[in-house]
Amino acid sequence: MRCATCDSGVRVDVRRAKMSERDDHAAVVLGVPMQECPVCGERFLSDEVAEALLRIMDELLRRPEEVASIHWDDAISAA
Repeated sequence: MRCATCDSGVRVDVRRAKMSERDDHAAVVLGVPMQECPVCGERFLSDEVAEALLRIMDELLRRPEEVASIHWDDAISAA
């Protein structure tokens, strides 16, 4: 599929980290599946991944640690 941002690249499947911050806490999810344009670097999440990622981030940001992290595969298998 062509990149919707630059229309020059063909998106490729990758796994990247995503981070979120709230109230002096940070959450990091490693190995999130997504597509990335090799030309402009824009990243695209499927609707299913985006919804799951929001739930995972919310859970991590509720923890008492300043920085909480988990690998995507571990978070999905625990759900």
